[in-house]
Amino acid sequence: MQRRNRLTGAARIGEVHRLGRSSANGLLVIRTLPNGLDHNRFCVVAGKRVGNAVVRNRTKRRLRAVIRNLPIRPGWDSVVMARRGAGDVDFASLERAVQHILRRVKLHPVSGQAESSA
Repeated sequence: MQRRNRLTGAARIGEVHRLGRSSANGLLVIRTLPNGLDHNRFCVVAGKRVGNAVVRNRTKRRLRAVIRNLPIRPGWDSVVMARRGAGDVDFASLERAVQHILRRVKLHPVSGQAESSA
């Protein structure tokens, strides 16, 4: 992930966590907050519940790869948190989970704009 797309700094991550809107599914939780920039910034988190260090790091690498390859509306800071079980699924399942939560927080542009299903 490019440096400009990384969300760093405990203060901003805490602000996104406190004030951002949240969505979740079985594998992931996302919190998003507008950043006023022309690009997105992401922080990917995998706690010890996901697995040992190897599993956590692999899960984070996979999540970053999925995020990097998806079209996402610009102007948002997001914290993506892996839940228990996220380290055990294949790449395609993780990709579907990311697409699902991005659609729920209305960051993933969908053809036909099916955003009316609230």
